[in-house]
Amino acid sequence: MTKKFSIAVDAMGGDNAPKKVLEGINLLFKNKVDVHVDIYGDKDLILKSVNNYKYLNKNNCTFSHSPDKVPGDISVRDAIKLGKQTSMWMAIDSVKVGKNDIIVSSGNTGALLVMSKLILKMIDGVDKPALAAIWPNFKDYSIVLDLGANIECTEHNLVEFSILGAELYKTIFNRTDVVTGLLNIGSEEIKGNEIIKNAHLKLQENENLNFTYKGYIEGNEIKNGDVKVIVTDGFTGNVALKTAEGTANFITTEIKKSFSSSILSKIGYLFSYFAFKEIKKKLDPRKYNGAIFLGLNAPVIKSHGGADAFAFYNSLNLSYQIINGNLINKIKNNFISNNVK
Repeated sequence: MTKKFSIAVDAMGGDNAPKKVLEGINLLFKNKVDVHVDIYGDKDLILKSVNNYKYLNKNNCTFSHSPDKVPGDISVRDAIKLGKQTSMWMAIDSVKVGKNDIIVSSGNTGALLVMSKLILKMIDGVDKPALAAIWPNFKDYSIVLDLGANIECTEHNLVEFSILGAELYKTIFNRTDVVTGLLNIGSEEIKGNEIIKNAHLKLQENENLNFTYKGYIEGNEIKNGDVKVIVTDGFTGNVALKTAEGTANFITTEIKKSFSSSILSKIGYLFSYFAFKEIKKKLDPRKYNGAIFLGLNAPVIKSHGGADAFAFYNSLNLSYQIINGNLINKIKNNFISNNVK
């Protein structure tokens, strides 16, 4: 079968690389056949273990040698100084020249963002990229952005993020109706700083939006699932993300501790095993691994640095959905028609 999509993978980024990367790619090929993966990294090191993975072969993979890699603890400036022979740079550049369709990396977030902006450039009319990710809610899923790419934002940036996020939601979940909201400290018109208030007015007044604008949404309402795209600045978004991750971990840990505290609680656990299993599955952050930098001329997926093979697979699967849904062209077309300037 002719390969339909090609994913560039930085195999040297994040913890336990390239092992977890190869395991994740193997899982992808177990479930998808119309995809090709171009793996960038230490070719000798990678080829030594390729035979350990049943679904990896020369028909669905290519191996592109890169002599250097970007360490996770290096500054962005020093990462750029490493030059164009790192696995991260080469993977991004392969998308620029049209060899691949999308890049996935577990590497240094700051370096990935800056390199992507340098190599791929921004979509015409988009000022800043936003980091967006999937969050579970009571009904299904939401998209939240920005999660840390921009500490400070203008009202125009927030309007842009709303448009970008709505298009991402449509692409991933194959929906045409999307409700968005601005994350704020209250739902009343008088709440929030001037930037949020001005963004709110712009969104209310724009009649060409590719979504339904609900207004303000408070943090405790995200879980309800009524608003599908939640927009905020990178500082607030990152704090919200880390708080949500910590809360989910706290809940699952405490439930586990409670069920193991006595003989009776262990017996109770046996009766509630399947219910607890479903809760744990819903809250498992590995299922939602993979955030996308929106606003660039090509899609870039950031996998969590500590992601295991299953989590990395989910970031690859997200990249498949994005390419399959033709996200970048949809953003370009809708961004022009929205005329948010």
